Amino acid sequence: MNKIRKNLIYQSSYQVLKILMPLITVPVVSHSLGSSGVGQYAFANSIAQYFVLTTALGLPLYGTREIARVGDNESLLSKKFWVLEGFSILLTGIVLVCYLITGWIFNLGTIYFIQSLLVIAAGLDVSWFFMGIEDFKKITLVNFLLQIITFLLIITQINSSDDLIKYTIILTFATVLNPLTLWYFLKKKIHFIKPVFSEMLFALKESMILFIPQVAIILYTNLNKTMLGTLGNKNFVGIFSNALLVTTVFITLISSIDTVLMPHATRLFSQNKHNEGYVMIQRVLDFEAYLTIAIASGIIALSDKLIPWFFGSSFAGMNAVLPILSLLVIVIPGGMSISRQYLIPQNRIKEYNSSVYLGAVISVILNFMLIPILGAVGAAIVSVAVEALIWLIRLWDFWKNTHLSYSRWQFTVNALTGIIMIFVIKCLTTNMSATPTTTIIQAALGASVYLVLTTILKANPALPLLKQFWDDFSNKRYGHS
Repeated sequence: MNKIRKNLIYQSSYQVLKILMPLITVPVVSHSLGSSGVGQYAFANSIAQYFVLTTALGLPLYGTREIARVGDNESLLSKKFWVLEGFSILLTGIVLVCYLITGWIFNLGTIYFIQSLLVIAAGLDVSWFFMGIEDFKKITLVNFLLQIITFLLIITQINSSDDLIKYTIILTFATVLNPLTLWYFLKKKIHFIKPVFSEMLFALKESMILFIPQVAIILYTNLNKTMLGTLGNKNFVGIFSNALLVTTVFITLISSIDTVLMPHATRLFSQNKHNEGYVMIQRVLDFEAYLTIAIASGIIALSDKLIPWFFGSSFAGMNAVLPILSLLVIVIPGGMSISRQYLIPQNRIKEYNSSVYLGAVISVILNFMLIPILGAVGAAIVSVAVEALIWLIRLWDFWKNTHLSYSRWQFTVNALTGIIMIFVIKCLTTNMSATPTTTIIQAALGASVYLVLTTILKANPALPLLKQFWDDFSNKRYGHS
């Protein structure tokens, strides 16, 4: 348990940094590049992500699971690593050629070609190895350092719309340096073992099983940007991308819990400790719901005063998009927790895939229907509808097989308290101007209302955890006295 706590601290501290960085870099980039510049970058990146996904080929999930199963034997770890990374390197070369040919045929421009380095980064990414051995310290330290360097470069170098190419280079090289740095730490963990080609083919096949749903996932998480750029315009892409970024920042923080617990859940289920694993998942779901409902409610309440000063006048259209996308903060972590801690560790890939495929089909159909009519608002509605459907399907599957789910009392109280929080913030700050001070006041007011009401109504899952930590500390202290 101490190892899990340490990994949570490492991951959470890094995710907090990822939240703090955009608080400064996003307004700098938005004011400098405008919705058009942000949209151009996001549109090119949305196309690049299809190739990045193909390069990864399900390896982040499959690799983490396989390394976790191997254990601490260096020879077995080395053999498994080189089998997995061997096919990844070969695949990277093939995908990179296809990437460059696509850019040349469709004349996708300089930004697109710079981002070809993202394909190489995906092929060399070995973070799955460190996640599998539950060594999150190195991943965190590397990411931490690169985030700070990227942050400093953005705030000092991005000053106008002419800096779009420079912005692309900064983000792309930061992404490439990440996996390259992790390779330095590998030499202390493994040694080279020439992979057997037949074993590489088998790993390729197994990884593809997880890759197929990843294709479906990108259809309902990334296709909307591509379609907004082709059916609408680049300004729509910029507005939608920045609104999505706000929610993604918080989703990333919450998902650090899943990233840390997935190897632990895999071990519990492989040791047939199913009940222990199920109870852990339920506690995570309740704790996540408590946080995500508060965050989503806060985004809805703060958006109209936040957008003008934070993003600039060219992003005024976000007022209609951001409140809708805020609901993703609730549904995505919920569905992600069930898939990463319940479906994948138990190798229930079929159930995992079915929800993803359904979401992809519905997403493509609805995007074609709504984007031409509603633009970025239509894309936002589709994103929330699809992610909510996937969340509910996985939740139903979890309940059907374990008779466990969210605490109904806590979830209901949290939701009602979130609504009250929105109402209080709106009423008390409606006449205040759109400034950073107003946003801080709104956030403090909302947090106070939510924390006090949920605690009084006994719907705060953090209290039992704090009590457990205090009891552990007291017992340890008493034992030493």
